[in-house]
Amino acid sequence: MMTSTTERYRSARKVGIYGSPSPSQTSLSSLSGDRLTSKIPDSEKPPQYTKKLSLWTRFWRSLSNQFSPKAFWELIHPKEYIYPMTLKKGAALAFVMSCVAALVISNWFTGWMRKAIAQTRSYMLPVLVIVLTLEPLMFLIILSIARVPPYNPPKAHPSQVVQGIVNEKCPGGLERGVAVTTTGAWETAFVIPCHNSDRDALRKVIESAYPHFRPQDIFIIDNGRSRYPQDLSFRHWLKNLHPDLVYIWSPIGSKNAAQLVGSLAAKNYKYILTTDDDVSLPENYRHPIHLMNDHLRAVAFPLAGTDADGNTPLGMVSWQDCEYRMAGLVKLAENRTCGVNFPHGAGWFVDRDVFVELLSKYHPMDFIAEDANAGFSIMRLGKGIAFDAQVTLATEVPATVLGPGLNWCKQRIKSWEMGRHSLIWKITRHLFRMNGQRTIQGILMQKGLFLYILACLVIDWVRIPVLVALGAHKEYWIFFFGLAFVACLPPLLYNYLSCWHRPDMRIGLVTIATYPIYKQLYSFVSVFGAVRWALFYIGGHVRAKPIRKMLKDGDEACFWLDPRFEANPAWLADEREKMLADELATTTVVGSTAPSLLT
Repeated sequence: MMTSTTERYRSARKVGIYGSPSPSQTSLSSLSGDRLTSKIPDSEKPPQYTKKLSLWTRFWRSLSNQFSPKAFWELIHPKEYIYPMTLKKGAALAFVMSCVAALVISNWFTGWMRKAIAQTRSYMLPVLVIVLTLEPLMFLIILSIARVPPYNPPKAHPSQVVQGIVNEKCPGGLERGVAVTTTGAWETAFVIPCHNSDRDALRKVIESAYPHFRPQDIFIIDNGRSRYPQDLSFRHWLKNLHPDLVYIWSPIGSKNAAQLVGSLAAKNYKYILTTDDDVSLPENYRHPIHLMNDHLRAVAFPLAGTDADGNTPLGMVSWQDCEYRMAGLVKLAENRTCGVNFPHGAGWFVDRDVFVELLSKYHPMDFIAEDANAGFSIMRLGKGIAFDAQVTLATEVPATVLGPGLNWCKQRIKSWEMGRHSLIWKITRHLFRMNGQRTIQGILMQKGLFLYILACLVIDWVRIPVLVALGAHKEYWIFFFGLAFVACLPPLLYNYLSCWHRPDMRIGLVTIATYPIYKQLYSFVSVFGAVRWALFYIGGHVRAKPIRKMLKDGDEACFWLDPRFEANPAWLADEREKMLADELATTTVVGSTAPSLLT
């Protein structure tokens, strides 16, 4: 039960769902829980059954874990669409309903739907070709442009100096809340935004960073929607890992605001590496400063999908891993032509000054589509993003389609796909801008990719009438299943053409053979994401306040404006500890004087 609860908290952060802390997450109970767990002798622990279940039993158990009636009800629950009802939400829903009513009434008088369905049936094959093969055709073009570089491991080994510093555990950095002045090679700070973090996962991230960063180079930015941290045991836990780790509390419940706070605190550094709190650095990581120049002021990395144990089992995890690798191929093609348009939100490397300006002036601070908004913000600065194909960041992905906790459908419908449709106007505006491009090939490539994204958004809406018009005909399904397997072609060519000299980057053949199943699941999910964008996002999604507006309004949450931040970025957490210490002292004094009063 403890494991499933941990998985749910870890997964919820992936879509920015901040739940209220349970009683077990308070400082006292968290510490006592750790002690109780550690004191259980081995003889009293439940026995471990190692008998292997039959293949049939494991198959059905795995299948049943993919779907949960409770998760399905949470996904379609109508409450969030209508409650609380606001003027904006009511106007948006009224507009959508008026559009539906207009379609029904116009069809009543003209019968245009019947004519449109008949026309669609007469062009069944061309319609299916467009809907099912647009993405594979685009990837064939990408394959002709992208070049996967040969593996080039770093020449330098992890610094022994770092390990020595880690082992010393000299006190001071955490209490001071500041990092030592960087000299020489220590030019990069590692900023990790976190909220209700899974401590085992975060420990792995920190340990993976030690070969490349000193403890005082690692900034853990805990954040939430309260003035002070509610769980100080997390800070104490970090201090026990190493006293020089820099812990900072941010009262703005936003990943991007936490990145800004960490970047402001890392004032003595030139560069920022930022990742999610469950993304470990690979052994071959090195700071990609060599890829940067006056124009390219950030570096994106390819991603690999894994489960909570770091494995890539066949099914949802391996399919998402394949999806991430194909996305990395697109970024390789962008890198050769126009520069990477959008970094992966799981982790990227940025010039510190550019990052601070980007977040404080241009980024909307909304978790939905935050990586795309980061790319648009870079474009507005007239800068570009490079791509480091040598370093792959592994990120945990949902392991179930519609299972308990955060599942794939919940992640995509409530966040990714809804966010993709929310970008339609922004992409359209940038389609008619230069976006920092300086070459003909860069302009053409970027505009072509923007047009492709817009075409995919339109196709999401086209899928519904196509299914209504053609779903009753067996010829449709014959063509459908025949064309669906075209989705195997790009990964297959990627494996044996692009990655011929990079077997470490290849995709499993069984994953490629079953990948069309995933793409059809994705087609349905993208439609539901579009519907949710229309019914919920437009009127019901509460957008975060941008930093520029917070500064203009004099918002007290901008705690970095306080003079204390300059000397101690962790002053809010320190203030909370002092308040608790004063309360404890007062309680102790009252308790000790009460008996004397009675006498």
